[in-house]
Amino acid sequence: MWLKIHPWVLPAILGSIGLFYLIMGLGVLFGKNETGRSVSGVPFIGGIHFLIAGLISPCKWLAFLCVLDYIFIGTIYNIFLNKREKDLSNEQDKQEDTYK
Repeated sequence: MWLKIHPWVLPAILGSIGLFYLIMGLGVLFGKNETGRSVSGVPFIGGIHFLIAGLISPCKWLAFLCVLDYIFIGTIYNIFLNKREKDLSNEQDKQEDTYK
């Protein structure tokens, strides 16, 4: 005879573990060590927990909470926005070289 549990128990447990990793990762991200460099946590681990919890929950749209992971947001920033900023700075450098 199998033990019957509520369908939200396991997703809630996995989601709380993902939230723990997300909060601890943000603390590690903004904290600095003795050399002044920040150390990142385990990348995507909080997002993976949110993804699995959302996929096994009754509401599947909760899987989109995995984008709360700061590594996901940082990756998108580096791919799209940081490239545009580099292109703009290269154009400004070229314009400055033509005036000299």
